[in-house]
Amino acid sequence: MDCLEALTGRRGVLRYDPRPVARAEIEAVLAAAIAAPSPANLQPWAFVVVTQPELTRPLARYLLDVQDEKVFQAFLGLRPEETERYLGLYEQFEAAPCFIVVCLEPKAQFALVEHEAVLRDWSLMCLGAATGNLMAAAHARGLGTRWFGGFVLDDGGRMLKEWLGIPVEVEIAAVTPLGYPADATPIRPRVPQTREELAAFRRSDQPALARLLKGKLPVEEVVHFERWNGGSLHVHL
Repeated sequence: MDCLEALTGRRGVLRYDPRPVARAEIEAVLAAAIAAPSPANLQPWAFVVVTQPELTRPLARYLLDVQDEKVFQAFLGLRPEETERYLGLYEQFEAAPCFIVVCLEPKAQFALVEHEAVLRDWSLMCLGAATGNLMAAAHARGLGTRWFGGFVLDDGGRMLKEWLGIPVEVEIAAVTPLGYPADATPIRPRVPQTREELAAFRRSDQPALARLLKGKLPVEEVVHFERWNGGSLHVHL
């Protein structure tokens, strides 16, 4: 599988086979993660790998609880009966044999007070790049992942930090399971979206959210050559 196929063919996996992931495979995807670009090579990332069943199962339940109560209901405004349908898609999620917690751990504190926002922007971009690398590498090796975030909605993931001994000053940015998909369901092509569909989305609009989760804006909607030209890939000079 080449790089472009790994990047564009990846999808979030919700159901997992319980068979363990070899240590070498875990280290391979983490090597891809830390190969991500990092301004000034500050490398503000740290990763906690969880593989013990007595931790992975409660961690899986915790992630689904945060997804349900904090993200789906509180943030997106979905009703409990709507979130129940979404959570029904996570059958066998607790079987995931490995979870990777992506953390923000600044290793250099040098910025002036007025520049701290720049340093934080750099750090968050680094973590996004590292997580993207990790997920693409996992897909290339036949492994599934699924991005979980929103921990700021749950006191910064305080309970998870206590479970895993993560220092108070270190932030949890994302968590992903890592494991073999439970089935070989073919990956469905993404449905092309329109800018109007995204702009019209409102909190509590479950049908619109369901549509948004199935697609992507096409390249010509988000790429501008030479100068900003109102969303068109074609430049008229």
